[in-house]
Amino acid sequence: MIVQATDSRRPRVSVTVPAYNSARSIERCLAALARQETSHPFEVLVVDSGDDDTCARAERALPAARILRLPTRAVAPVARNVGARAARGEILAFIDSDAYAADAWIDNVVAAAETGYDLICGSIDNANPHSAVARAEQLLMFNEFLPDLPTSRSWFALSGNMVLPRTSYDRFGPFVAVRAAEDVVFSRRLLAAGGRVLFYPALRASHDNRTRLRPFLRNQFLVGKHTAIARRLVQFDDIDRYWLFLALLPIAPIAKLAKITARMVQRHPRHLLMLGRELPLFAAGLCAYSAGMVAGAVTRAPAAGDGSMYDGRVGRTPHAIESKSAASGGSA
Repeated sequence: MIVQATDSRRPRVSVTVPAYNSARSIERCLAALARQETSHPFEVLVVDSGDDDTCARAERALPAARILRLPTRAVAPVARNVGARAARGEILAFIDSDAYAADAWIDNVVAAAETGYDLICGSIDNANPHSAVARAEQLLMFNEFLPDLPTSRSWFALSGNMVLPRTSYDRFGPFVAVRAAEDVVFSRRLLAAGGRVLFYPALRASHDNRTRLRPFLRNQFLVGKHTAIARRLVQFDDIDRYWLFLALLPIAPIAKLAKITARMVQRHPRHLLMLGRELPLFAAGLCAYSAGMVAGAVTRAPAAGDGSMYDGRVGRTPHAIESKSAASGGSA
């Protein structure tokens, strides 16, 4: 059951959806949350910093949602921090505006939080399986989080389908305000401080993978760049010396391909067939990712303080304005 802002009941789960010009996908995202059949009371917070009609569409799709408007563009981790501060639940869940929760997602959010782990990541399915580009992106970005993999401990949790108890956020948060790879930074800091991360595939969501080549390559470049920057903020298990990471950059595409292939052989050989079919597109994305890593290696790392950077600047976290129609339970 969805709890509105004016209800006296407190939600057990608070779901934050960061949004920036998400008009194309926000209705489908919220419709999936509205379909949840669960006995656990939950609230939905949409934190928007764009300039399109995302808020109006969100209010139509889910009138009970709390709509929080930021005065200027904010990177996704800032939106998540705003949602976490406004949340009333003891369990914090995060899902991206272009991801669609599966049936029983809320029930699995609660089950994941009850495992005792500090941070839990769900599985990611491909919402566009008809597209070769989308299939290549699935294998390159989400090969560690496919729905048919087993439950296991993980070295990081994707922020697009993430759960943690509020006590974990209070202890290990907030999210560092970088444009991408903030989930890697958050996860690695949590692990370094003694926390534990779990991959919980029953917590399933479908991601609206890119279907056109140019956006796919541009995103891979961005992710590669900020992953390289993240290596200056936190320590990774595979290479624990930054100078060694720089020395190995020339062979980064081959090393990443070898790592993904070995992971598939070990966990699910069936995925190797898909990798073979999509290898040209996969290789193009891998090269874009590696080029981004080179760019990130020569880019100045941002200040990684309290998660208050937004729109490229560091300062006070922007004040969110809650939509009156959503707060009162009415529809737009």
